[in-house]
Amino acid sequence: MGLNIKNERVHQLAKELALKRNSTMTAVILDALESELERDQARSDEAQRHRIKAREQFLAHRDSMKELPAGYTSSHDDLYDEDGFPA
Repeated sequence: MGLNIKNERVHQLAKELALKRNSTMTAVILDALESELERDQARSDEAQRHRIKAREQFLAHRDSMKELPAGYTSSHDDLYDEDGFPA
């Protein structure tokens, strides 16, 4: 199994980091990819927590609303004639 990177900048950065860490280019590339995947997963988890919190807030707000009085409607049918024009 091989990976052939033909980008000179990527090669240079991997080589530079490997020298600084006294490591191999493969090791620093592996570490960078694993770190990026972890950061991506953390962002995804945070977005999921945000969606859940927003849904819970919406449901709490909805549940706190009072019911409409008997006979009250929001259809506004009384404002329009049988052809749909304003009365």
